[in-house]
Amino acid sequence: MAFPMCKTRYVVKNTKTIAFILLGLTWLTTVALRGLAIPVMARFEIGDPIVGFMSASAMVAMVLGVSLYTAMMRNTQVVQFSDEVIEELNKVTWPEKDETVNSTVVVVGVTLFIAAALGLYDYVWAEVIQVVLYTAE
Repeated sequence: MAFPMCKTRYVVKNTKTIAFILLGLTWLTTVALRGLAIPVMARFEIGDPIVGFMSASAMVAMVLGVSLYTAMMRNTQVVQFSDEVIEELNKVTWPEKDETVNSTVVVVGVTLFIAAALGLYDYVWAEVIQVVLYTAE
């Protein structure tokens, strides 16, 4: 099935997944733009007027987000790359649940051991420094 918004002969197999991923990426970009706009406007003492039912900064962020989504959906390279990535990820042999749990237990155990060793090392050297530097002669 050819991608509806993309003018290409490349047949995309994961149309819904690509659209969903790009929509999520666009949403994150829109939220980030809106989040960055507020402190910048506050820094320069610019108000954020309400236009209709939403603030102007939210409206601008949404327009930029929709534009970004449309541009990405129409870009042949983005769509083809996304489809190829999904196809490669489908070929990956993922570990079973038992293997994942065992690996997680090992990582947490080693992390706790190293944290305890560093804490003990820090405590011992703090005591040594206390004795050496603050001993009255």
